[in-house]
Amino acid sequence: MNANLASLFQREATARLNAAEHELVAFTRTCRGKVVDLYEMNRIRQLRERVDTARSRHLRWTRYRFLAESGVH
Repeated sequence: MNANLASLFQREATARLNAAEHELVAFTRTCRGKVVDLYEMNRIRQLRERVDTARSRHLRWTRYRFLAESGVH
């Protein structure tokens, strides 16, 4: 894979990870100081899974980028 293409995918994955983390932090801030109902608990769980998925995707593209830059791929 081309290093420039891998870099582009890594930047996109970074943006998605930042967006997912921001949404999780914003939602948990709105829930601070009150009793969390079932909908909010499920939403927080869903947002955490989204952050985990985005983080693994980001790490995968970072790995591909470094492999492409080093000439392995």
